[in-house]
This record gives sequence, structure tokens and C-alpha cells, in this order.
Amino acid sequence: MDSTHPTHLSLTVIYHSLKDPNSPNASQCRVDLASASVKVMDHTLRKWHHYAKGDHKKWSITRLIRCLDYMLTYGIKPSQHREAILTLDSFQSCLKWILHRLPEQDKDAVQLHSQVKFLSNLLEATDREPIVKLFRDLEGVEYLLSLACSDNSTSAIRFYCIRGLSAIRQFTENLLVLHAPERLASLLNRLISAEETEQAVMVSRLLDQITIPKNNDYYYADKDDSWRELVYLWITLGDRYRDCVVHKRDALFKSQASLVYSLTNIIYKCASASSQARMELTEPAIQHKWFGLLVFLSQRWCHQRIFIEPDSSTMLPQEERTMLKLLNITLIIVNVLPQRQWYTIIVKNTVNLLTCFFMAFLCQGVLAERDVFLQWLDYQLCIEVDERGSAVDLETLDKHQRLLVFLLDIYIQYIQLFPNEGRRNLAPSLSGIITWCLKSFLLLLQSHDRLEESPLLPRLKKLVVFYLHNDKAIEVLASSPKTISQYIWLPTIDLAREGLVMIAGLTEEELSEINVKESTTLYKADRAFVSLELIAKVNARACERLVECNVLDLITFITAGLQWAPSLLTLYARFVRLMATLAGRSAFIRVRLRDESALFSKIKGLLNTAVLYRQQERDTAGPYSNMEGCYKLIKGCLLVITSFQYDEPSMRQWLSSNDDEVSAVSLILPIVFPWMERPHIRIADMQDIYSYLRTDEDLMALASYLLEHASSHPLCVRQVIEHELALPNLCKVTIDLLPRCSESQGIQDEKPDIMMEINDNNDDNDELKEPEEAKPVPGESSSSEKPLLMSHYALSIQGTSLRILEPRNNIRVPILSNAYTLYFQAVIQRPRLRGDHYKSICSHLYKHRMEDFQKLYRFAQTEDDSALKLHEMTAVAIGYAAIGASSAVEWNASLGLTGDDDNTNNDLSRHVFGALCQMLVYNLEYEHDQENTSRLDTVITPLRRNAAAQVLEILALEFTSLWSAQTVVAKDQGSFVFQSMNFIEEDMVMFVTDDGQKVIGNRALLRSVSPIFSALLSKDYVESEMSLIPLHDVTFHSLQGLIEIIHRMNAGEVDILDVNYPWTSVVAMLKISDRFGCMVVKGICENWVATKVKEMELKVEEERKQCLEGLLGLYRECRDPIERDGGITSNTWPFSTVLKESLKTVTQYLTETCQTKEFIKMVQGKNMDELESFCNGIAILLRKAE
Repeated sequence: MDSTHPTHLSLTVIYHSLKDPNSPNASQCRVDLASASVKVMDHTLRKWHHYAKGDHKKWSITRLIRCLDYMLTYGIKPSQHREAILTLDSFQSCLKWILHRLPEQDKDAVQLHSQVKFLSNLLEATDREPIVKLFRDLEGVEYLLSLACSDNSTSAIRFYCIRGLSAIRQFTENLLVLHAPERLASLLNRLISAEETEQAVMVSRLLDQITIPKNNDYYYADKDDSWRELVYLWITLGDRYRDCVVHKRDALFKSQASLVYSLTNIIYKCASASSQARMELTEPAIQHKWFGLLVFLSQRWCHQRIFIEPDSSTMLPQEERTMLKLLNITLIIVNVLPQRQWYTIIVKNTVNLLTCFFMAFLCQGVLAERDVFLQWLDYQLCIEVDERGSAVDLETLDKHQRLLVFLLDIYIQYIQLFPNEGRRNLAPSLSGIITWCLKSFLLLLQSHDRLEESPLLPRLKKLVVFYLHNDKAIEVLASSPKTISQYIWLPTIDLAREGLVMIAGLTEEELSEINVKESTTLYKADRAFVSLELIAKVNARACERLVECNVLDLITFITAGLQWAPSLLTLYARFVRLMATLAGRSAFIRVRLRDESALFSKIKGLLNTAVLYRQQERDTAGPYSNMEGCYKLIKGCLLVITSFQYDEPSMRQWLSSNDDEVSAVSLILPIVFPWMERPHIRIADMQDIYSYLRTDEDLMALASYLLEHASSHPLCVRQVIEHELALPNLCKVTIDLLPRCSESQGIQDEKPDIMMEINDNNDDNDELKEPEEAKPVPGESSSSEKPLLMSHYALSIQGTSLRILEPRNNIRVPILSNAYTLYFQAVIQRPRLRGDHYKSICSHLYKHRMEDFQKLYRFAQTEDDSALKLHEMTAVAIGYAAIGASSAVEWNASLGLTGDDDNTNNDLSRHVFGALCQMLVYNLEYEHDQENTSRLDTVITPLRRNAAAQVLEILALEFTSLWSAQTVVAKDQGSFVFQSMNFIEEDMVMFVTDDGQKVIGNRALLRSVSPIFSALLSKDYVESEMSLIPLHDVTFHSLQGLIEIIHRMNAGEVDILDVNYPWTSVVAMLKISDRFGCMVVKGICENWVATKVKEMELKVEEERKQCLEGLLGLYRECRDPIERDGGITSNTWPFSTVLKESLKTVTQYLTETCQTKEFIKMVQGKNMDELESFCNGIAILLRKAE
């Protein structure tokens, strides 16, 4: 070689240098190559190409290629003119020649080895486009791939092929088109089987390099065989790697770790792009394997990176990267997990794993002694760390902060996948541990003054918000110091506040379109209220923390007018339930709510509007979802009021009313008795009661419970009494429903507390992710709870009744306000109540209040009638209490029915019954109050009369069965057998009355039915021969009717008196038939009356009123003017039987009788004998035989 001005380099020298690289000439040759100019290199390459094209025997192809490779290695690569040399036409020609030689089949292995080695070195030396383009155009990539994957290639050839393909990333698209992933995966499997680990690592890296996420879905996931082969190869290598670590096979350790990392990265890339790939990774057999590898690496990482000094760690970087990739896989499969039936197991295991990471970081000194990873989930460790103090310094925190952020992100995704029913019921140990970790992280950041700036904070707050749905978590967080309260409790309060602020700012149009489930802010507020309620309920200290964080200020964000979007009803219900729980926690909170907030007025407003809205929805058959939201709101408002039930000042405030707000009683009553708001119902029958119980049972039970407790306050008692329909409905429900409840038999002096649980089973969908379309399931009481709720309802109604009718402090209130009359009004409601269940209330009155009533009655019995109202109304109360007397003696003594001489006119005011009679038949002389006459009980006389009539009518119910049987007997005794006879029609007789009117009858027929007519028409009397026989003191109509009835009877007619026969005519028939001794006609009239009496309960109101008019008229016309009782007990008075039946019926319907014209006429007539006999007759009827 000419060293002065060389034009080219000697190929011979180059060849000798590569054969003897340690010789002096070889060293000089390498120096010359490195310093050669572009021109020299060009001449040399041209010379090389000339030899290659010619058939030069001295220069074989293998020798030439080796020389070119030497030139590339020592001349072109280190040269400062490398790029210029590589773009020379001479170099391009050489490269083309070599690429053209690749597909030839007559080459030997040595030659092929030289070729692929040169190409590999070239590709590692440059990625210039001309070179890359030549490879593409001349199918160099395809040849290298084929050689690499061929079974016939030597290990060295495969090595250089793989190295060359790995050198240029621009070949990725070409390799994918050539299906390189599948071919390389198959090659990798063969290499691993042959234990060629180093080449397997190279292949895995190449495979990793060409795995592009956007292409994975086509090249991997949709090709099941190749994808599964790769996955199973991955998990197999994972097992081998773990075996190497466990058995300390250091020779294979590093290569196995690298191989596992490459395959893990490949799997991750594929799964990132393909949902099908992610689904495959969740199959139990596969997931168990790779998750086991993750657990193994995690435990190894914790021991190597946390528990010991990093410098002494034996964990390879590849192992840490593999762990991170596995964690990434854990994160990306989260969206497909719910499609697997067994996903809850995966979720639980992943949550446990992540929790172990947090425990490892926070419990460094304590956990180092425990080898088993999942044994770190022990709450005792948390206690021990709290006692020792944290060992985490700022350097450690900063070093691992990014990993902790990543782990928290994964944790947030997984914790949301717990099924709804399992979220609140997470294992206490697990929920306690993770919340301890959250608390410890907050304290750690605070101690190092990194709290506000740390990326951990928003994630910690998000998880705290989530875990505030769990009892154990709340307990753990409640023990945290006040310094971090704003990070634990305030975020949830802020979510609730944001929802209320948003609602307050909505327009009417926006309200009509809003949906809580579709609005992120409102949905989070809804979940926040659920959490806040649970916090306040399960832990007293946590409740205090909420108050310290100003949770009570949420009240100020409730607008004065309720925003009536149906979907907001449940949100409002959440708010009021929270207030109820807070108020029920402590007197301190109740005082603050009462004195420092507008809670009372706002709850009243919410309840009032909700009740009206519910009624409108019921009338219009609105959507059930709207009804359900309204139902929850009403229930929540009731619970708020109930929480103040033992706070006297608060209850007075609840019960007060003014121009701006109503009393709570007026809001509660329509809930206790929902039918009262229906225009066609006043006092419900059993069908109505059960109809409402089917839909509103728990609401009615809760409202009745509240009403019972409120009725211990005089203000509530007055308001209930003043309500037109409250007392009658209290009575109706008590006497109708209570006997049907198996839990209650008679009056119970003590009953269980029926305060209902504040809980909705479908409210625990506590999620951190954005809300999806919700499918709410309305919460209903289970069938097993129905009888219990009904019993609670009936018992509370009974308790309310007793508290109102027999108040502890001032018994005059119900007496003077006529409460007993209003209450027992339901007893005489039509149709009549069956049974005598109302007696249970009367028995209670008799047992507990009769003595007080009697003392008050005697106290009010003054000479000047200054306490007349109290005196008379006390008599009414005694009358009702007497119904509960246990014996006839007590009954008679209570009413003053002890003897015949005790009820004279002079003694009317001395005994209870006499006072009742005064109220019934005597008007007060100084009556002048005639205002508001639309109601019966607003005018003095009707009020007194109705009160007395009602109590007497209810007293008469005691004899209903006895009197009914006596009516049947009386009717049977009045029956007769009439023998018809043949008579001469011409033998007629004519009578003339005082008014000159004539009546004709058959002589023989009249004589046969009447002894008077028989004597009058006999030959013994002169009148018998007269053409016109005068009859004095007999009216024409009565005489004509009598004779007509006799003739009709003889003709065989059955219905002599039809149902519409006038009562006045029947009375006239009774009197004239008695006068003439015509017992057959008298019996017909008595039977007609008995039939009317028997059918009274079946008649409508108007027909019943007509009958009562007739019966009272019959009594007045037919009574014995001599006998003090009107002749009802006389054995000689001919009308005693019919009088007695008439008076019984009048007494049984006395309230209606008092409103008849006949009764008013009798009272206004002021016939003292008549009125006295009327009252004495009732007294005799109501006296019990002793």
C-alpha cells in the first residue's frame, strides 16, 4: 500500500489484518481505514465491487464479504466521513450485490454467515434512508426474517438476522406485513424450548419493538392461536423466572428477567389496543398466573426497595419494570372485568395487593419481619405503627411518590367495581386498613409540609369520600386529629353544597329538564348526602367532626320555595334525612338547629309542599318514580321532627303557627289520615284504610308515632281537637284496625318504641366514577314487616287518642272543647261499626279518669249555673267512661240510673243522666251565639243537644243485640190468624163522623173483628137500626182506613200496609183499632212498625229520617199521659210494646232524631210531662239489670 498518496486501500492487507488482528500491519491497517478519505474509500469499494462481479479465483465471495465487513467496522463506522461514504454509489453497488446474493440457494453456511453479519453490522451503523430503502426494495427484510425463523439456520446466522432486524425501527411496517409477530412468536417458543435464552431475549425484544398498539388488534387479539401461544409462553416464562429466583439460579436469572419483561411489555401493548386481548387476560387460568407473578414481584420489590437499603438490593431493573407493566395490565383490564362472572374475586385480590403496597410503605420497620405478602393485611400492624410513630422520611416519600400516585389511580378504579350490596359491607379489617392508610398518608404529607402541593392529595380525598360509605372506615377516620379534618370530612360536605347551590341557580326551564343521574354535580351531591347521613348515624365523634366542618350550614342553601323537579325529590329527601340524623345525635346539635338556623320553617315548607304534591300525583295517577321521591321526602321531614320529640322548646316551635307558616300538626294529620284530603271521604271505612295502608303504611306509621309523642303537648292537643276530622278518624282507626293486629289485645299501657330505621336499601350505589344511566328500584317494606307496621300504626293511633282524651295536666281541655263527642262520632257513623272495640278506649277512661271526671262534675255543680258548660260537658265525658264499666252496678251508678225515683224533673241536674237529659231536651234561655251555623257543634243548643244525643246513642249500643231480639219477639207476638167469612153484601151499615162525612162497612164483618162494633151493631143499641150511625171523636180518614183494612183482610190480601204507607195513618190506625178493640188491625200496624225498626240500618239517610219522624210521632201520640215513663213498662197500657220499640229505635238513632222536625216540635212545645216521660223512658231502657 502506497502510504504517501494512497488512492485506495489494499484488499489483501485488509484481509491479512482480519486474519491476524494482533499484528503490527493489522494495527496500521485499522488506522489507515479510519483516516481514509471519501475518495480513497470510493476507489477501494469500486475495486471490491470489481472483484465481486468478476470470477476472481483468488477472492472468494466469503473473503470479499469479510473484507467489506472489516472495512465497515474499522473504516466506515469510526470515520468522520461515514455518512458520505455510505451514500457513495460504490457502497450502494456493493450492498446491492450482497442483497442480491441472499436468495441464492448454492451459498454455503460460512458465506451466508458472512453476509448476514455484514448486513447486521451495517444496519446497526446507520438508519439512513438510502440504505433502508435498498433493504426494502431488494426484500432484504423478508430474507433476514426468513433466515431468522428458519429451522435450518445456524444459531450464529439467526443471531445476526435478529440483530439486524432489531437495529432499524423503520422496518416495523414491513415486518408486520410479513406477519413477523406470529412467526417470531413461534420462533421464540422454539428457542425457549431449546433453552437458547440469549437469542430468546433478542427475539422477544424484536417482538416488543414491532408491537405497535394501533396494530395489535389485528395482528394479535384476532388471531387466537398466535395470541394464546404468546400468552401461555408468557405465563410459562413467568413460572420459570420465579423458580430461578426461589432456587437462586443466578446463571439464568438475568436473562429470564429480561425475557419476562419483554413479553410482559408485548402483552401489555396488545391488551391496550384490543378488548378481546383484555378479556383473554381475565380468564381464571391465565389471570391467576400473571397475577401470581405480580404478587411475587410486588413482595420482592417491597423487600428490596423499601425494607432494605437500595444499594444492597439484588432486584434487577427489569424486574421492577415488569412489575410496573403488570400493574398497568391490571389497570387496563378494569373496563372488561364486569363482563366476567368471577370478577369480584379479581377485584378483591387486586384491592388486597394494592393495600399491601400501602402497608409496606407506611409500616416499613414493622413489616420487614413478615415474609408472606398478604399477611400484611392485619389491622394490628396499624395500631403498632401508630404507637411507634411513622418511620417514613421525606426522601423516601419523594422517591416513591410517583408510584404511590399510580397505585392510588389503580385502587380508585378497582374499588368502584365492588358490587353495590358489598360496598358498605366490605370486610371491616380491609376497610379499616385502607382508611388507616389514607389517614396515615394525609398525616405524613402534613408532617413534611407537602399536603397542598402533593399529587397524592386529590386521590386521597377521592378515596376518603368513597370510604365514608363504610362503617369501619368512618370509625377509623373519626380518630384522626382535627388538623386534617378539612381533608377528610369537608370534601363530602362540599359535594353536597355544590349540588344545593346548583339547584338554587336553576331556572324553571332547566328544572323541567334536569335529571340527578345525568348531572355529575347533582349525582355527587346525592351520594354525598348518603355518606353524611351514615357518618352522623354510626359514629358520634365523626358526627362532631361534621359539625365542626359546618355541615349545618347546608341549611342555608335550601331555597324558600321548593324546586319541584321530580328527580330532585330524592335529593331533598337525602338532605332532610341528614338533618334528622344530626338532630338525633345530641342536644347540642338540636339547640344549634333550633336557635341558629331556619331549619324548622324550611322543613315545614318542604313537608307542606311534598304532601300537596303527593296528593296531586295521586289524583292524577302520576309516575311512580315521582311518588317514590315524594314519599322519601315526606318520610325524611317526619324524621327531622321526630328527632326533636323530647325537646320541649323545640316541640313548641314545631307546633306553633303564624301567618307565614303552619303548625306541624296540620302537616302530620294528612299523612296519618291521607283519605282526609279526599273530598268524598270524611271518616274512612275499612276499605279506604287498607287501601292507603297498602301504599303508605310506613309513612302512616311514622307520622302516627310522631303525632302520639306530640300529643303530650297541650298545643298539639288543642290543634287536633280543633281539626274537624282528626278525632273521628282517630277513633275509627283505633276501633277498626287495632283488633286486627295480632300484637295488640285490648289496651296496652306500655308499647314498644316504633321509631323506624333511617335506611334505603337502593341508596348505596356509592361510586367514584362518572354516573351512568341509573335504574332505581323503589324501596318497599317487605311482606314480613307489613303486619308489624300496621300494629305500630294502630298502637300509635290508640296512644294519641288516650293522650288527647285523658291529658295528664289539664283534663278540662278535652271536656270543654267537646273532644269526646268529636272522637266517638265515628262510632255512630253509617254503616254501623261491627263489634264493640270502642269499649277499649272507654274502659281506659273509666279505669284512669272516671274518678277525676266525677270530682270535676261535682265541682262544677253550682247553684247559679256559672260553670254550666263544664258541668254538662263533664257529664258527657262520664257517659263515655261509663261504657267501660265492668259491671251493671258500676254502669248504673256512674250514670245515676240507680232507681225509678232518681230522675225526676227536680233531680235532673244531680245525676249524670239527668244532666244529659237537660242538654237533650231543654234549651238555654240566654242563647245568642248564632255565628257559623254551618256546623252542628258551633251553636250552643245544637252542640249541647248533639253531644248528649251522641253519648246516649252510644250507650244504647250496649243493648243492641238484646233489643234486636226483643223486636223480633214483639213482632211474633203481634202476629194473628184472620179467618175470612162470607157475608151478604147487601147487609151494609153507614157511619157518619163529626164532620158529616160518611163511611160504609159490612155489618157482619165489622161485628166479627171488633167487640165494639159487635155491641154497637147489635139489637141492644138503638143506633143499630139507624141509617146513619154517628161516631164521635173519630176522624173520617181513620175510620175509613180501619174499615178498608178490615175489608181487604177479608178479601185475602197479604200486604195490607205497603212500605210507603204514611206514618201518621199508621198511628191513626193504631189508636182507632185500639178504641174499637180491633186487635187484628192493631197487630198489623204493630208488625209494620216492627218491620220498619228491623230494617232501619239498611235504609238510606233520608228514609231513616222519615222513619225516625214517624217513630217519635208515634211515641208522642200513643204514650200514656199518666205514667212517668210514658207507659213503656205498663202491663195495662195497650201501646206499651210499640212505644217501647219506638223509643228504643229513637234512642239508637238519637243524633239523627234530634235533627227531625218532630223532635224540634216536641222540645219547642215545652210539655214538661212529655219531655219528662221521654227522658224517663230512655233512662229505663238504659238501666242495666243488677
